Amino acid sequence: MKVLFAAVFTSESTNTSQADGLERNGCQVIRFPYRDLARKIGNHNMDIALVELCKHEKPDVVIFSKCFEIGSWAVEECNKYSKTVLWYMDPIDNNYNSVLEEKIQLCDLVFCALTEPYEKAKRLGGDKVHFLQEGYDHLCNYPMDVPKKYNYSFIGNLKGERKDYYDSFPFTVIQDAYAEKHSEVVSQTKINLNFTIGGTSDRTYKILASRGFLLTQPWPGMEKDFTPGKDLVVFNSLEELQTLGQYYLENKEERTMIAYQGYETNKKFSRVAWAQSMLAHITRL
Repeated sequence: MKVLFAAVFTSESTNTSQADGLERNGCQVIRFPYRDLARKIGNHNMDIALVELCKHEKPDVVIFSKCFEIGSWAVEECNKYSKTVLWYMDPIDNNYNSVLEEKIQLCDLVFCALTEPYEKAKRLGGDKVHFLQEGYDHLCNYPMDVPKKYNYSFIGNLKGERKDYYDSFPFTVIQDAYAEKHSEVVSQTKINLNFTIGGTSDRTYKILASRGFLLTQPWPGMEKDFTPGKDLVVFNSLEELQTLGQYYLENKEERTMIAYQGYETNKKFSRVAWAQSMLAHITRL
């Protein structure tokens, strides 16, 4: 299958490993770095370049990864030559707007990684909207044999409720951990923290893929993929975070067993599996 993938292909972007996952499933992937081109030639000229590439290559499918800079008219034009897919992995925030909803209506398939945007998109797009876990990159996210350095760590930015938790219960915050460095930090941490907004990001899958012990807020649909208390541990309040954190700091064997089970359960969420799931829907169009 020939895939034109309009996305961001930096070392820090999940799109890079998603493109690799598509290739590992036998796809020919044409990478279209829309954001880089938009900065160089402007949004409108970037749109024209995308449409001309689609017209010339006639891929089986064009996958738009969020692609806020791409105009809806360009999606309509691509529909003349290929099937189109919208991939949206963010929560409901400023990125989920009227322009995105136009693309939900225009594309042949839509995939969302978080429950709340999935449910909202489903009301708009019906049966063409599907839930798909973002997963992890097996080439970067794996257990590392390094000494423990942190009792608690959170990989990401402090915002909203996360900041409130941090103010009451300070923990190590690391904001620049990408690729293998993410796995290194997880492996150096006894208790890896996760905060959720309407669903869980790829942080969950990357932590578990690195065989890290995960203490997380719950998210809608969590029990469909993981068993709390077996694969990971859930907290619902500051008091629970403090109590459970102290318990698992003092019970290394139990912490290790849960981390191992989470690692095993999580294997089905690699980026190769992400691509397989998406391609299965595409081939049925």
